[in-house]
Amino acid sequence: MATKRLTLKEYRAMGFGRFLVDRSTHPAFYASMWPVGYGDGALREKQQHQLPNINANSILVTVISNHWQEGGWHRLQDMLAYTEEMGFVVALEEIDDLSMMPQDAIGIMRACAALLALDAGFEWCFLVDTDVLLEKDTLARLLKHDKPIVYPLLVDLENKYPGTALSAPELTKDTGLQPVVWSAMSCMLFNTKVFNCLPPYAWHGHDYHFAQNLAHYGHRIYVDTDTVVPISRGPARHLAKDWVELWSGLKRAFESRRSDDRDRRPPADFDPVFGKGTVDKDGVYWAINNWKYLGVNGPMQGRNREEPNGQNPG
Repeated sequence: MATKRLTLKEYRAMGFGRFLVDRSTHPAFYASMWPVGYGDGALREKQQHQLPNINANSILVTVISNHWQEGGWHRLQDMLAYTEEMGFVVALEEIDDLSMMPQDAIGIMRACAALLALDAGFEWCFLVDTDVLLEKDTLARLLKHDKPIVYPLLVDLENKYPGTALSAPELTKDTGLQPVVWSAMSCMLFNTKVFNCLPPYAWHGHDYHFAQNLAHYGHRIYVDTDTVVPISRGPARHLAKDWVELWSGLKRAFESRRSDDRDRRPPADFDPVFGKGTVDKDGVYWAINNWKYLGVNGPMQGRNREEPNGQNPG
């Protein structure tokens, strides 16, 4: 006896809607945009077990966290497109959030990003949180320094806890490239060779602990004070909250990460006719048209993805 196939509407009526990844704003949709075609055709039977590999001057941009803050996505898209225009090979991977509670797996996600970039043969890895408001030239400016570890200068727009530092020593704008003892880890550029000396647990704990691990291998963090990046939320200061406020915030964040669509809207002044970029059927902004056809949940999964009408985008 044939089993009746339920429609999407019927699945949703049964309460299974949140598990059906049917739109590019879905909380379980992880953008995975890797350039393909660099020696890809010669893999043949090795394709089933070969780790993806990329070429020199390549950057894997890894997104840490699960929930984009307003304006974060379209700024990232424009930065990726601009960096490609500058001649770099750029890939994007949203790292799967493994947290049981909000933020408890941030260290794991950063370690996963580092190992992915290293295994895949990228020269650089740019780790960025979803509350960072990038400029289109942020990555290109940091790459110009050709330093193993460079952060931009962060500015906390929320300023919920005035007087709390984002680095030591505290820095001011337009003072060049400055060495620091530690800096907040919201936005970081690494040469992937640095990751060879870091144990996975180095990524856990606070910003100072991470800087200590780097220092034990002779690596110092530099901050480019001429490249300023705002963050819409300051780093978490859990000890500044009382118990009720802390658990209320954790509950809100958990439910939001589980149920809310990702904020992937275009810029407020986006012009679909004369502007650069495109918007897909779900209202998601992509700086380059072909990117909206690429994969989800893992590197290079989109190579066989087709448009809704069955036409392969090529």
